[in-house]
Amino acid sequence: MKEIFKSTSFKKYRVRLADAKDSDAIIDLLANTAKWLQSKGISQWEHLLTGEENEEIIRDISNGVTYIVEEKDKIAATFNFSSKQNDWDVEMWGKLDDKAYYIHRLAINREYQNQNLGRKLLHWIDENIRLTDRCIRLDCVADNPILNHLYQETGFTFKKYVEMDGDRFSAYEKCFKKVDK
Repeated sequence: MKEIFKSTSFKKYRVRLADAKDSDAIIDLLANTAKWLQSKGISQWEHLLTGEENEEIIRDISNGVTYIVEEKDKIAATFNFSSKQNDWDVEMWGKLDDKAYYIHRLAINREYQNQNLGRKLLHWIDENIRLTDRCIRLDCVADNPILNHLYQETGFTFKKYVEMDGDRFSAYEKCFKKVDK
């Protein structure tokens, strides 16, 4: 983690790589987030409710791309940060051989709602990233106004809409040209 980020904390939160013992809590957090999204009429992450992606979640944890944000040993959020395109990224962006990182499964524990934790986390990534001449890419369903607004507000540039599996997705990118000191 030190190779990618300069610090491991912000405000009252600590950021660390997830490990195997965090698997169940991360799966629960993602499923609860999917239920909440569904209750709001947003069709993002419905597949997380069936458990069909649990093996992939566990594999991402063991591959060192899943992070958790903690407050006093309680998981407040989780996200994936990877330099390798997965199958989804290839569908969204096309097969690219560039120096991009991809954020996936950014989820906030509902107990931390209305605390701007997603915004704070994205700002922390901005301020602590050690990347030079690289971009960060992420996406969300196009009909999620809160996430689309958050990504634009935190400096991500809307790049395109992508139609997949009957849904429309918004693709965002933020490029870094700064030199790490």
